[in-house]
Amino acid sequence: MQIPTGTLDTIGDAIGATLEQLTPATDASAAARGDAGDLVLLSQAFDQLLDVMERIEADKRAAGDTRTSHSSDAGDITELGEYALKLLENLAVLANESATNEHNARLAIEFAVWIVRHGGQIDTLEPVVDGLASLANQLSEPRDLEALSAIMAEICNAVSPVIREDLERVNPGRPWRVLLLNRSIIATRSHNPDLMEEAFAILTHSLPE
Repeated sequence: MQIPTGTLDTIGDAIGATLEQLTPATDASAAARGDAGDLVLLSQAFDQLLDVMERIEADKRAAGDTRTSHSSDAGDITELGEYALKLLENLAVLANESATNEHNARLAIEFAVWIVRHGGQIDTLEPVVDGLASLANQLSEPRDLEALSAIMAEICNAVSPVIREDLERVNPGRPWRVLLLNRSIIATRSHNPDLMEEAFAILTHSLPE
């Protein structure tokens, strides 16, 4: 099982795979519902999104900036990430097949990793948490679980302060709580004491109750 990388090549391939899963449905039933036109518009929107992301990376390369975080345009990265996750939400409306939903879940993680490594923050957490949970259920090798735990640590650190304030404590299924609990579970499954200690420390600090 491939661990998310957040690279544009990986994101582009995942978008292509998702759209390919949906394309046959546009021939008949989707056309009758009007979904075919929506799919074309979404495909164009994803193409434009990838173009913008590529320009951002090209600008950084041209400026000699090889850093993967602390971008001076963090607000723009955050806004772009929000747009990407909104497109995924729209795509999920058209998706009925489990394979398509699986691609969507993976894309949510890929976009989150790209946002984080370009200095943005995560303002919409639920699809990312759902994607991480879906991926974790497919992993069993400790090395893969270690890699996923590291990605979750990056995402945790980039979650917006408003979400981390965790004001909605009456909701046990809130994404921030689920993310912290799942990170601890994945760290435990990796059998790596250092990852476990780090995950448990953040869990007890953030969710003392």
